[in-house]
Amino acid sequence: MRLSHYFIVLSAVWVIAMTWRLYPQFGDTLRLNGRLMSFAAYVEESCGQRIGPAAASCRAEAQVTGRRLVASEQGKSVLLIEAPLLVYLLVHLTLGRWLHRDRPGPERSRTAAAPRITG
Repeated sequence: MRLSHYFIVLSAVWVIAMTWRLYPQFGDTLRLNGRLMSFAAYVEESCGQRIGPAAASCRAEAQVTGRRLVASEQGKSVLLIEAPLLVYLLVHLTLGRWLHRDRPGPERSRTAAAPRITG
């Protein structure tokens, strides 16, 4: 299958390009209301105006929520980077099983090809 070789090369280029593009913001970037911001900026924006005991509990809650949002954004980035390879794997396995299902096995092809002697 010639297409599979081209697709693997295209997938490799995609993975390299998307890794190059997304890796710098991978560590602590999260998306909030369509904006990208760092984890520290999120905590500061969430609790920057509070003081005293309310600030400590707000910071703890914002850190937990921020870590969850960062992990979610990292998962989306990894999925975006690996998407072509996952699609190729899914298509290859599905079509491979579908195409090989109707193909006769070696024992059937031998008996079908053998001349029949009647007498």
